Amino acid sequence: MRYYLLLSFLILPFFKLHSQVKKLVRHKVQLGISSGADNSQHSHYILSNLSLHLLSGYTGAIQGFQISGISNRSFLYTNGLQLSAFSNVTGNLAFRPEKHVDFEFRGAQIGTLINKVEGDGKGLQLGVFNRVSKTFEGIQMGMFNAIQRGALGLQLGGIFNYAPKRNSMAQIGLFNYSFDAGLMYEKGFFFMRDHFQLGFMNITNKNHGWQIGLINLSKDNKGIPVGLINTSTSHGEGNLAANEIMNTYLTFSNGSKYLLNRLIVGYNYSWNKNINWTAGYGLELKYYKINNHNAISISHDILYMMQRNKKWNNGLPVSRISLNFSNDIFDKYVPPILIGISYNIGYFSNEEAQLDLPLIMKATENTTHWIGFDFGFKL
Repeated sequence: MRYYLLLSFLILPFFKLHSQVKKLVRHKVQLGISSGADNSQHSHYILSNLSLHLLSGYTGAIQGFQISGISNRSFLYTNGLQLSAFSNVTGNLAFRPEKHVDFEFRGAQIGTLINKVEGDGKGLQLGVFNRVSKTFEGIQMGMFNAIQRGALGLQLGGIFNYAPKRNSMAQIGLFNYSFDAGLMYEKGFFFMRDHFQLGFMNITNKNHGWQIGLINLSKDNKGIPVGLINTSTSHGEGNLAANEIMNTYLTFSNGSKYLLNRLIVGYNYSWNKNINWTAGYGLELKYYKINNHNAISISHDILYMMQRNKKWNNGLPVSRISLNFSNDIFDKYVPPILIGISYNIGYFSNEEAQLDLPLIMKATENTTHWIGFDFGFKL
């Protein structure tokens, strides 16, 4: 007797699973206050063309419209429109033992708070929080947008867009995260390749084109990030050199291969003894002729020069545009040599700064223009 009881417990789940895959029954129209008030026991086996409820709608599948005052739930799939005041949900991958449709959702989900697809989707999601558990083709518009797998289209979010897998889409929001990013130019036309990010902070694992934001972070950057702070673990450079003002300064550059941020710090040991130290920030655009050691670059730096025996808030600001060349003349024995020429605008009179400048182009009561130089080594 015990063996029969054990066997019944073992085979009972299979009968329950078989009962869950009953064929859908078409009901062209469902009307009522709530699905639970009319057909709650069988509503997840119903295929509806129009589901209209005052409170909540619950059905097996939608081929048309599902409209409710509070929430909508389509258990298997939706081809059409889900419209409610608060939430719309389509799909339940755990319920179905196998996939019967290409997309759990095709159409539009419009809800004030939540739009959710458990499976693959194609179309539009409009709400505060939008999420697709698998792939999605279309547009997500909301405060928080998330696509768990591959995506094609647009995420337009007020706060956060999230797409952790390989994509071909655009993210526009305050914070954007994706596996890869890029908007490339090829054959005379702009087109989407991999991904494009526009926001306050953009984070990606691989960047193949454009990131536009105040802060752009990437692990492997082969594109062009445009922002105040651009960091990449794949491209970092340094220069140890001297110029007409500072006899020793260090530049650290980080970003992509072609556009880098520059952090500059220098200290003066001899010439222009009135200037003690300098610090600054700049952007550098590079062109590599042969390899990473033979390059031409143009940079724009904003420097802050500190005079000896002066308070830090009495520093002298300088705008510096430089054209630099680096060449690996001595191959592996000596670091690549860096030489360059610069045009400088100091927002001070030379009498105030007391600079010993080699070539002054123009001097007024408020500004000093001069030609400078750079000479050193690329680290």
